[in-house]
Amino acid sequence: MIYYPKANITPNLFSNGEYVLNGSNEPYTGYYFSTYDGKFYTGREPGDGVNLELISNGPNYQGEATAGEIDYRFVGQDNYFYSTTLKKLTSITPVSLTPQPFYPKPTLVDYQTGEITRYFSKKVNEGIFYETQGTFQNTLYISFNIPWLITGDKDNVAKVNQRIVALKEAELKIIGLGIYLKNNYIQFYK
Repeated sequence: MIYYPKANITPNLFSNGEYVLNGSNEPYTGYYFSTYDGKFYTGREPGDGVNLELISNGPNYQGEATAGEIDYRFVGQDNYFYSTTLKKLTSITPVSLTPQPFYPKPTLVDYQTGEITRYFSKKVNEGIFYETQGTFQNTLYISFNIPWLITGDKDNVAKVNQRIVALKEAELKIIGLGIYLKNNYIQFYK
């Protein structure tokens, strides 16, 4: 297996049989990780065990190769099984190296609860923020979440949300989250 920097892998994923070990039809159940180039390996991360390659058993899985699709580089006495069961995968979208922007839409249940959780990522060496759907794992970004009030006394909601933003900026030693939010501390308020 080639070396992958931590920024180019997504660790600690779990398979319930949607992947098979490369070269067999044995479903794999357990932890795995993905790489930026769309490959999957056993283990929580590189170096965690043997790291065998996995192949998707899901919607991209196309079954056994037909006679015209056999890769004859592998034909031989020991490799007959592999030459007749090579799988073809459609293109797999590589894992994103940047957060995907997301705009939250509170539901009726959220308004009954009175708050939502907002997720953000900030580029480590720049003042670039993204609001995301969940925690984004990448060594180039700091990911965090904050509770966000959306109901109650309007003035109180604004004060609490402003304090939460200030506390998170101080805790993470970052500047600019309030500016990113355009100092709109009653966003999503109803």
